[in-house]
Amino acid sequence: MIKLSEILKKYKNNAEVSFCNADCECGITGITSNSKNIQPGNIFVCLKGAKRDGHDYASEAIEAGACAVVAEHKLDDSIPQIVTDNTRKALPLLLSAFYGEPEKSFKHMIGLTGTNGKTSTSYMLKKIFDEAGYKTGLIGTTKYLIGNEEYKCDETKAFLTTPDPELLFTLFDEMRKAGTEILIMEVSSHSLQLDKLGPVTFDSAIFTNLTRDHLDFHKNFTAYREAKTKLFNISAKGFFNKDDPASAEMMRNSSCSKFTYGIDGNEADFIAKNVTYKGSEGIKYEFLSENLIFRITLPIPGRFSVYNSLAAASCAIEFGIDPAVVVKALENMEHVQGRIEKVPTDTDFSVFIDFAHTPDALENVLKTVKGFAEGRVITLFGCGGDRDKTKRPIMAKIASELSDYVIITSDNSRTEEKEAIIADILEGIKGSKTPYISITDRTEAIKYAMDNALPKDTIILAGKGHEEYEIDKTGKHPYSEKNIVMEYSAKFTKEKGTGNA
Repeated sequence: MIKLSEILKKYKNNAEVSFCNADCECGITGITSNSKNIQPGNIFVCLKGAKRDGHDYASEAIEAGACAVVAEHKLDDSIPQIVTDNTRKALPLLLSAFYGEPEKSFKHMIGLTGTNGKTSTSYMLKKIFDEAGYKTGLIGTTKYLIGNEEYKCDETKAFLTTPDPELLFTLFDEMRKAGTEILIMEVSSHSLQLDKLGPVTFDSAIFTNLTRDHLDFHKNFTAYREAKTKLFNISAKGFFNKDDPASAEMMRNSSCSKFTYGIDGNEADFIAKNVTYKGSEGIKYEFLSENLIFRITLPIPGRFSVYNSLAAASCAIEFGIDPAVVVKALENMEHVQGRIEKVPTDTDFSVFIDFAHTPDALENVLKTVKGFAEGRVITLFGCGGDRDKTKRPIMAKIASELSDYVIITSDNSRTEEKEAIIADILEGIKGSKTPYISITDRTEAIKYAMDNALPKDTIILAGKGHEEYEIDKTGKHPYSEKNIVMEYSAKFTKEKGTGNA
């Protein structure tokens, strides 16, 4: 068991302690910022949140068995405490010290940031490094993987792209124990803005793209871009999407070595040329760099899949992976869960689920689907509550322009009224010639889409993708869109609906 004095010694190498009256010989059993999770021998770190201040729970934490409290200001003398200037920054530093700096154990750490494409690109990277024989770990939006084993988390909590520090450093420790060599990690703008990473640095970082999202948190697009840029100041090498307008400014403000990839023009370091789109069968293109040229085949459709695979291939090639390994890994790539994922049904129409929850992502998905759809494209989507409201009418306009029929419904309404969110969305579809309907209950909306689909139609269920939960005013509940489709399709008879959609 590590002593408090040992943790503080490492912590003081990175931050200041202005006051300490805690027993430094106390054995530390864990570190938490949640007073409800206190175990005897824990350190309790007081964080100031939007609604609650952890400093108010300091006495309660000590009563529950904590041996010390970390605070931003001096508390009552009866409380064993360590005072530092920023407890949010302190938390990951303390956790790193507690676990013995597990983030330094990996051969290569790759961070990915951007609005869209992080998850797909991360899975492509994992496939490549697995094929090359490395032991890999993945931390991202859909799963946390140690090798091919999924790390299970508390299902009652929202799944975060970049976990909070307590879970993040636990994952680092578990991965180190498993012998992980390559760690691939999605890095959210929230985690960068809130200093959740602490001492973590990356060997390589990838920027996919930047479109409007999370403006409820970052307030404006500039702040959002600046948060993303932070990743490239804690990374040795950066790989930037040259075709994205945000890249130029991000590169100017990044201290890493810079590489670019792109499809348009000939100025990037890594280029996709002679791209062939094969509908639902995927894509083909020539990968070009200063010293290399080889052909990549990927069984995942869409222009965005060119960017994602190009980013992954560029990073792997610069690392030193053999091009033949990259080619083999990508040509055998499976569809990523919840990303243009076809749901198996016994129907004469197709149903796809996709995580698209931003205007850009929805546009990309619908353009891709229109490239291979044989019949009508029926789009079902909603927008999350307590999130950027300005994107709601924009997404409706995109859906109406790229679909033959639109169904507007709910999607993680959280504390907002579902009907109010739908009303915001409807503002963007008024005056459209595309027929549409709003059905508040998402399950009923899905059934309506399936009941009224015609042979060869393609239904796109956008927004939830891999998620297996729904969040409303009463909390988080199990909800699998994929299961709903499969179960309902099993009830179909040969007598189809009237095709009113």
